[in-house]
Amino acid sequence: MSMDAEKKPALKSPLSAVKNMVRSCGRSVLRRISDRHIRKLSKKKCTSSKIKVAFLVQMPELWIKIESVYERMNADDRFETCLIIVPAYDFANSHEGETYGDELQYFTCIAGNRKYIIAYEDAKWKDLSGMGFDYLFYQRPYEDYLPKQYRTQNTGKYVKVCYIPYATNELKKTVTYPADFFRNIYFAFMDNDSVAEENNENYPHRGHTSFLSIGYPLFETCLKINAQCNYNVALWTPRWSYDPYFGGSHFFEYNEYMTGWKWDERKLVIRVHPLLWDNFIKENRLTEDEAERIRSQWLKNGIEIDKNKSILDTYETTDILISDRSSVIPIFFLTGKPVIYCPTETDYSWLYQKILPGFYMANNQEELDSILKSLLNGDDPLKETRREIIDANFAFNSNATENIVNRIAEDAR
Repeated sequence: MSMDAEKKPALKSPLSAVKNMVRSCGRSVLRRISDRHIRKLSKKKCTSSKIKVAFLVQMPELWIKIESVYERMNADDRFETCLIIVPAYDFANSHEGETYGDELQYFTCIAGNRKYIIAYEDAKWKDLSGMGFDYLFYQRPYEDYLPKQYRTQNTGKYVKVCYIPYATNELKKTVTYPADFFRNIYFAFMDNDSVAEENNENYPHRGHTSFLSIGYPLFETCLKINAQCNYNVALWTPRWSYDPYFGGSHFFEYNEYMTGWKWDERKLVIRVHPLLWDNFIKENRLTEDEAERIRSQWLKNGIEIDKNKSILDTYETTDILISDRSSVIPIFFLTGKPVIYCPTETDYSWLYQKILPGFYMANNQEELDSILKSLLNGDDPLKETRREIIDANFAFNSNATENIVNRIAEDAR
């Protein structure tokens, strides 16, 4: 044992202990306030002829997660929908965005002749409190990316806040359930029983069950994706960080091998994580010139760089997925097509534990080469295992959208 390992943990200063106590008391007070608002809203019934549901939208990339619920409500005479279009967050200045980009055109096209609101106009934010919405859906659970008046600590006082997770979790311990958002949730439609139970324990609202597991719309969509596997097209989705907490990339270990493969009639598509190039350049793992040379070599070797906005469009024509740990794996897994997993040791979530037996595990380049060659020859011994896992654990998601829409209608009346 090293000397460092033998050291006793440093004692906390009295000032630090007082600060922690104050923060704990503050969180307790905020939870009680949220609890009071939710219990009050739970007694409120919709008295108008239509149930008014708003969707606060900011990121086109996340729209597929809630799109089916929006479209189903538009086809249902019980509902009236509205998109509230918020500018993308300004990461460069760490401030809520006040200038619209592609998201404005994207979401106005989605709305078409249906109702939408441009949230920031004439240098001010629209006030939502008097618009009579019964329910308000959020795309993601991060309060800091929104102006204060649109954060759930404020909207949760007058409207029933709803959420469908934008991503599944790979780890037991996750940061996608931030307390400042989740304590204000009226309804969250989780992707499995385990996370629903966990959050109901963490945020009990005295008789009102906020976190439900009645189907996850993205899984419903994935169950309908083209399941025909021709064992021709492979998709590689390397992660952006070598930190195991963020997935643990194998980009540099496998890039030369993947680039040099003689694909011939076969095809390789690469979809890098949006943060990969910038992060590797920032960490001095790559220069901009080296990144450009890698991309040029891919194209020279006939490798396609995936540019689809929605990864689901890519999955329609993909036969084999090669990936580091990522939330893109479960949704591909539901197509029934094979996954080659490049593992990083970690404590997996309930969801990952369920699907891991259906993965081909590539711990090094030699194993990756052997597995990939076998699959491209149509040798897929885990095919039935994947189907059994899907049928046993995910089939109930086939009615997710209908279940969510009806649950909201039931609550409203």
